[in-house]
This record gives sequence, structure tokens and C-alpha cells, in this order.
Amino acid sequence: MGAETPLNVGRRRDSRLRLSVPGQLITLTGTHKVNLRDVSQSGAKLVVPEEIKNGEDGVLVWLEYEAFGTIVWMENGFAGMAFDEPLPATVLLATRKKFDHRAYKTHEQEAREQAADWYLGYKNR
Repeated sequence: MGAETPLNVGRRRDSRLRLSVPGQLITLTGTHKVNLRDVSQSGAKLVVPEEIKNGEDGVLVWLEYEAFGTIVWMENGFAGMAFDEPLPATVLLATRKKFDHRAYKTHEQEAREQAADWYLGYKNR
């Protein structure tokens, strides 16, 4: 009767979990502080420093998770990373739970704690 509606409407292959979590992108050029803005089983959107390049391979580390992938687009301080292997749904659910409960430290909180530890002479907390 009517035209079939495709299952995937739009550009997204997987639904995205929107958040704002600190992380690191480890590449051959160095370790970069990033902010994870959204994540799915197939990739992530990051706020990145300018020195990261399109096409760069790396490991994205956030909370206690990591994923290997490639930067596939860059625009105005944002980057898209496509993961080499799909993330398990359990990682997405755990990330969501930690984000909802704010069970993580921002880059600024970590820097403050490191400065306080240095000032007070602590080696490890």
C-alpha cells in the first residue's frame, strides 16, 4: 500500500547516551584530556583540544572503561570517534548509572586534589 519506512531514520546507526563525562584520548601524539558528550555502541562525540587530527587512531578512556577507535570527523572543537568494536550494552548502562549519580571526578576536581596532595606531601590518597 504505502512506502516502507526504513528502520534507521537519520544518520545514527545506534541510539546515543547524552552526557558530560571527563576522559582521556590516548594517541600516538600524546594523551589528551577530553570531555565525552555522548556515546553509543558504535562511537562517541568528544570535546577535544585542537591538536587532535581527523583520522587519528587512539584509545578513549572514561570512568573505568575504554574503547579503541578512530577520529572520523572534527568540527569547532568537537570530534566524532568510531569504535573498532561495538561497546557492550552493559558498559553503556554502567556509564549511564555513574553519570546519573555523578560517581566520577571532573578534570578540575582531579587537578585540585593533586595540588592539595602535593602541598600536603601525600604520595597517594
